[in-house]
Amino acid sequence: MKKKRRNQIKDNTRIVVVTMSILFFLTISGFYLFNWYINIDIATPKQQENYTAQRTAQTVADVKEEDKTISEMIEEVSSCVVGISKLRNNGNSIFLKDGTTKLGLGTGIIVSENGYILTNEHVSGASLSQCYVTLENGKTYTANVVWSDSDLDLAIIKINAKGLQYVTLGNSDQIKVGERVYAIGNPIGFEFQRTVTSGIISAINRTIKIEENEKSSYMEDLIQTDATINPGNSGGPLINANRRSHWR
Repeated sequence: MKKKRRNQIKDNTRIVVVTMSILFFLTISGFYLFNWYINIDIATPKQQENYTAQRTAQTVADVKEEDKTISEMIEEVSSCVVGISKLRNNGNSIFLKDGTTKLGLGTGIIVSENGYILTNEHVSGASLSQCYVTLENGKTYTANVVWSDSDLDLAIIKINAKGLQYVTLGNSDQIKVGERVYAIGNPIGFEFQRTVTSGIISAINRTIKIEENEKSSYMEDLIQTDATINPGNSGGPLINANRRSHWR
């Protein structure tokens, strides 16, 4: 009987010890939770308003800085854009109101400091022919077509000049659909020279069929953009925010 009573006392003691341990743990936990809670930095409506205003101001500043960078980039590249004509104009510039009709006016982009220019073959003419180039300063040069490819509709022409500002050609394999781009060209004539339009890369690796002189050909690996272009834009650059020219 005494042994049974001693066992009961031991069991009750264990229950008391366990209960006290649990209460102690809950007390300590509650203390730390209380201290954590009272130290939480809860923003007042005024603080939240100030924070929102700061974020808005920073966003506006970032947008302005981005716009400034893009404007500087376009200004820099525009100075490398030239007008190209198959006929020499008697005036100081080949840019005329009806230049695309009378002179076959198009666009080119300077790609080296010593006068190499990239354009379309249908703008400059075939290899070994001549065309005329007008720079941003209005000075006109006779250019020789040193290379052309009718299937690619590409041509490289050369003028006798040095120390020219030129663009860096980009790697079209690195562009992505949805990337913002800017087109620069000479649509319609003098009144619209070096027109800048913007858009996105709508698609890549496009193929189109060309039918001319009762013959069909295909142009492949083309870049599609929704940037607005018009007759006279041919041969101009398509640039992205990395200041790289993806020629079209």
